[in-house]
Amino acid sequence: MLDINYHPCQGRVAYEDAYMEFFPSSPLNRWIQSFWQLNVPAGKFSYRSMPDNSVDWIINLNSHDDNFIVTPFLSSVVFELTGPVSYFGVRFRLLGHKGLISTPLGEWGVVDNVVEAGDVLPRYLLHAVCEDLNKNRSFYERCNSLSVLMLSMVKQPGVDPRLVNYMRYCHKHTASNLCLSDKQCSQFGVSARQLRRLTQLHLGLLPRDFARVLRFQYTLKTINSGSYRTAWTDHYYDQPHYIREFKRLSGLTPTEFRNMSVLYNDGSSG
Repeated sequence: MLDINYHPCQGRVAYEDAYMEFFPSSPLNRWIQSFWQLNVPAGKFSYRSMPDNSVDWIINLNSHDDNFIVTPFLSSVVFELTGPVSYFGVRFRLLGHKGLISTPLGEWGVVDNVVEAGDVLPRYLLHAVCEDLNKNRSFYERCNSLSVLMLSMVKQPGVDPRLVNYMRYCHKHTASNLCLSDKQCSQFGVSARQLRRLTQLHLGLLPRDFARVLRFQYTLKTINSGSYRTAWTDHYYDQPHYIREFKRLSGLTPTEFRNMSVLYNDGSSG
C-alpha cells in the first residue's frame, strides 16, 4: 500500500474510558490505521469529528443495523449522539479501504459523507464482523479477534501509480502551497484535469482539499503532542494564515481546540 508515514488524529475526549484505540500490527496495518471505540455516557452528546482524509467504518454495538461508513470531508462534522451507546470503528489507512471494497469511493452514492456499510462492503464480511462483535469480549480482545478475521479477508488492491505519486508529493510538501499546474502534474503522469478525476474517484476530495487536510492533520498532531505554540511554524507561512485555515477546517481556533473535548454535552465545545 501507500508507504508514507501518515497517522491522522482527532481531538481529546475528556470523559474517562470514553475513547479507546488499538493499532494493529503488521501486516494488517498496511490497510488499517486503527480500531477504536467511543463509549457515550447517558444523555445527549455531540461529537466533533475533524477532517483527516480517512475512511471510517462505524458500527453501533447496541444495534448492528446502525452500520455505516464515513468518507473524507473538508470541514469538521458534528454528530449528535444519545447515550448510553457504544460505537466501534475501523479507521482505514489512506487507500486502505480498497483492500476490502473494490468499488471506487467516488461511485459509492455518498450522501453528506455517509454511506450505508451494506451498500459497499461484501455481505459475508458484514456478517462475519457483526458475529464477532456479538461475542462478549473486552475492547482489546475484540480488536485482536477482528485483526485475525480481517487479515484473512483483505486483498492487495490495484492502486493507480499516478495517484500514489501525487499523494507522496503532498506528504513531502506540506510546508508549501502546492503547485498543481499541468506542468507539475505531468511529473505524476497526469494532467491537472485527470488528477482531479483521480482524487475525486479514489479519495473523495479535490486535489488541493486533500493536501489542505493533510497539512491540517500535521498541526493537530503537533498540538496533541503538547507543542501548541509552534504548531504552525513547519507548515504555514505565518500565524494568521494558520489560524484562519485551522478555523475553516475545524470550526474552532487552535486555542479552542486545545482546550476542548470533542465529545461534549453542555451546549459548547468545552
